[in-house]
Amino acid sequence: MKQAMKNNKKYMKYALVLTVVVALSSFLLLKVGNKTQIDQNGQAYYEIVEGNTKMEVPVFSDNTLNQYVKSYQEKQLQKGKEEELTYQVETIGDLTQILWTKKQGERIQKESMIYHNKKKKTIKLGQLFHKWTSEEEEKLKTITRLEWNKKKREASFPDWNEDIKLLENHWFLKDHQLCFEINLEGSNYEIGIPFYLLREEIDWDRVGIQKDEEVWFQDYIKDRKVVAFTFDDGPNPNTTPILIKALQNRGMNATFFMLGTNVEKHPETVRFVDESGFEVASHTYQHRNLRKIPVEDQNYEIYHTQELIHQTIGKDPTAIRPPYGNYNEDTLSFIQTPIVLWNVDTLDWKYRDANEIYQNSIDKIQDGDIVLMHDIYYRSVDAAILLADELYQRGYAIVSVQELAKAKNVTLMPKERYYRFS
Repeated sequence: MKQAMKNNKKYMKYALVLTVVVALSSFLLLKVGNKTQIDQNGQAYYEIVEGNTKMEVPVFSDNTLNQYVKSYQEKQLQKGKEEELTYQVETIGDLTQILWTKKQGERIQKESMIYHNKKKKTIKLGQLFHKWTSEEEEKLKTITRLEWNKKKREASFPDWNEDIKLLENHWFLKDHQLCFEINLEGSNYEIGIPFYLLREEIDWDRVGIQKDEEVWFQDYIKDRKVVAFTFDDGPNPNTTPILIKALQNRGMNATFFMLGTNVEKHPETVRFVDESGFEVASHTYQHRNLRKIPVEDQNYEIYHTQELIHQTIGKDPTAIRPPYGNYNEDTLSFIQTPIVLWNVDTLDWKYRDANEIYQNSIDKIQDGDIVLMHDIYYRSVDAAILLADELYQRGYAIVSVQELAKAKNVTLMPKERYYRFS
């Protein structure tokens, strides 16, 4: 037994020595003929000049990563362009990110290499995601376009009418964002998509980044105004899924105040709303004015809807919105959730055109507002998308009621009523 332990220790010692020798050999091979230096961040690198190209090349203890860097270096030198390349190195989770800055005359461009330290290989954009589909790509493009238009209003970004192309070597991670380097009209622009908007799509375990929704949420809203979109009277199997997919595609959230009768008729749509990450709340069973009906009917309207929602998605509604905003003291004895009302009514039930709904509402909406709409009309769905895009570009985050309360540091209390959050 003791002899076996001695042998194991001896083999471990030899393995360690061999690992060091391999790493050192790799390091020396790369630095032959070049003077290795240490940058201000402690990163080893050397400079190489060949023809018209001058390049800083980082050196790592990981031999496989060094080979990827060497391959990149050789491709740049083969091009023979008159350019200067510098680098930045950052470790993010299990990833090593190398961001090269290429300067050619007055033109500056960035390229990235993202390397998985444990898997010993570079990764592509699609490998960040649980499933890389056309829908995921379309979501990235949609949010990138919204962010571009937001930046255009805030800064001197030009109009961008071209199709969006997500290039493999022009994305990187920075400040809890998935960023893209976009070259337009000879200039470079950086667009970042907050991690919070991609929190369910990216496989954080696979890339070795610790998921922290609270930190990411606070980062997302810190420079934005925040507004809650709420939808009454659904779900409608024809219109509600269209709205859900449109909001998902924009990284947005909302709260759906559902009628018990429709929960009963369309349980699959209720589950779709919930499984898509949206908030499911109660709008009572039959949309009766609680102030005008007997106490026992109020009890049924509230409790039966709560039971139906729980049976359908396995949890209670997060809040209740009494029809017409009406209730009385008797009602409170049956309500066990916050009472969420509204302060901006789009009157989407009244107008017959999405543009009319939009024009009636867009300039009324302010930071902290709760906006009332309905997800049972096609025109309302179209109007909601118009409002969402414009508000995003004005610097708003479109969220659920629960998220809005969190953003405003409000703890929602049962039986308390809320019109907006200041």
